[in-house]
Amino acid sequence: MPISDSGTLRGFGRTVSHSTPIADDRPFRHRPQVFLDALYQPVRAPLWRSRRPERLLSADCGRLLRQMVDVSAARLVVALGSADGVAAVWLADALREAPVGRGDRALIAFERDAGAAHRARATLRGAGISRYVDIRHDQPTRLLGELDTPIDLVLLLEPFDADAAALLPQLTAKLRPGGILIAPQIQRRQRALADWLASVRAPDGPYRSLSLPIDGGLEWSVKQP
Repeated sequence: MPISDSGTLRGFGRTVSHSTPIADDRPFRHRPQVFLDALYQPVRAPLWRSRRPERLLSADCGRLLRQMVDVSAARLVVALGSADGVAAVWLADALREAPVGRGDRALIAFERDAGAAHRARATLRGAGISRYVDIRHDQPTRLLGELDTPIDLVLLLEPFDADAAALLPQLTAKLRPGGILIAPQIQRRQRALADWLASVRAPDGPYRSLSLPIDGGLEWSVKQP
């Protein structure tokens, strides 16, 4: 399910393969990482001013997301929230740098708030990677119901905490065996995600879940075969 130049997906518009970088993207091949390196410097975060990127997603968590995309050979990633585009840059850059043999890759990122979607698109343009991400100001239920490609990795961020438990059955149905659910900053989100956490941690449930001491506690849940 490749993302086209216009950011649409197969079944939703014209598509082209991104198994290799688009020709005019090659001069900016290392731009996303340069952008991220500058973003996390204390004196170089003009996009957020008081909204420091660490409050949205830590650099350690971003690097872990990149590694998970790589080791899981992810092709389709869904982000429920994009951390003003910061998480989307980490994920999309990992998908873009994946080996050619992996085939088409796509990242769909949902935002509940129009302002957050606008900031996310601005961040992705600044990182030179906007064509690899489909940012949607929408509820994910409709698209999830229409997807015919298994999801490999789901990132759950705070804007969707209230919907997380209701979305979990649909996500579970679409997630491939061995697919991964990631929820960072769990320590301060435990109350809002109580039902989600109870489900992914249930001994007789479809997931095996582990809490990692990263980014205020990161819940890493793997769907069992």
